Amino acid sequence: MFWSKDDIVERLSKIPRTLEDISIEVFEGVPPSSDLVFKSDLSKEHCTDASSSCGNPQSNVSIEQVSIEQELMYPYMDDSVSNEFAVHSAQYQFMLPYEILGYNIKKEYRIIQPEELKTKFPVAYEQLMETKQNSGTEKQGLDSADCYRLENESFLQYMKTPKIIITNHYRLHASYDANGKYVFADGIGVVLGDPTLYHYVTAVLNSSIARALPDIWHREKMQRNNHHLNSKMLKRFPIEFPKKQITETLISTICRYLIFLNRQKQTAKDYTIPGYQNLIDFYKRIADLLILDTYITNDLDPKLLDILAENITAPGEEFEYSNDINLLIGLQAIKENILNSADFRKCRFNNEFTNILATLKNNGVW
Repeated sequence: MFWSKDDIVERLSKIPRTLEDISIEVFEGVPPSSDLVFKSDLSKEHCTDASSSCGNPQSNVSIEQVSIEQELMYPYMDDSVSNEFAVHSAQYQFMLPYEILGYNIKKEYRIIQPEELKTKFPVAYEQLMETKQNSGTEKQGLDSADCYRLENESFLQYMKTPKIIITNHYRLHASYDANGKYVFADGIGVVLGDPTLYHYVTAVLNSSIARALPDIWHREKMQRNNHHLNSKMLKRFPIEFPKKQITETLISTICRYLIFLNRQKQTAKDYTIPGYQNLIDFYKRIADLLILDTYITNDLDPKLLDILAENITAPGEEFEYSNDINLLIGLQAIKENILNSADFRKCRFNNEFTNILATLKNNGVW
């Protein structure tokens, strides 16, 4: 069978299970128009002046003025850069004048009233009051919590809850926020029902399958305004699971490799291994092959699975958050072992799978 782009989109659109089906919640981030929620720049490059903004009002204040109590501060996700697999932290922190309560997946929360804020968090109180004054509001004080209440508070229910964060940086980028600590604006958060699926689903959302999602939206006449994602769009993402557990394990483990590699890429200025990006691309391509086979053909050469299973293993718990250079060297060695395997050279793709890859390449996916 010759697989055209339309054939691939039709096949994907007929998958009955969706991201909504396996999720507790698919939700949008903090409203970007929150006028009195303070975002402060605490980067080393701004030791004398720290840029701050609360919606439209902007001002430069000294670093002492933005030493806001850390209990109210959360790392802010920079959606202007790639957040593929690993969250790319901005040089900003985001102040939330709320108390997040409990340890359940879905949290309770309460806004901190001005009197309590002034007593327990005086720096935060002063900064909010200064921002309110700078905004030109007639009343000079913080007369009620409504002065700084978020327009939409629903995302607070999943603060400090593990989640996938999806942003649209030229194409979909999904990153796994294991601690649920990041605040994000232009993006979608996904809390899964089964926490063991986070790595697999993150890999799928970053795969070439995700490139077909706009065509599925168009096919089903779903409107996309100003290139912004919304939760309804992401809920429609088709979810397919491998028939073999080893395939799912491989994809999940490779996702963890890619979290580690992308974290290192964000923080390191000089890479100790030549061809660092090639190492990332290699593991992305292997994951993509496994995901495409899962979604469309289910006919991958068993020899390839055996080679991958023999080499691709998890070196330890939460290794992806380590900064051990030996892990980087180890991932390079795994790549070489796979490519140098005698059986790897004997692996073959059937004509149908080769045709799918060619179609994706011709459409700018591969």
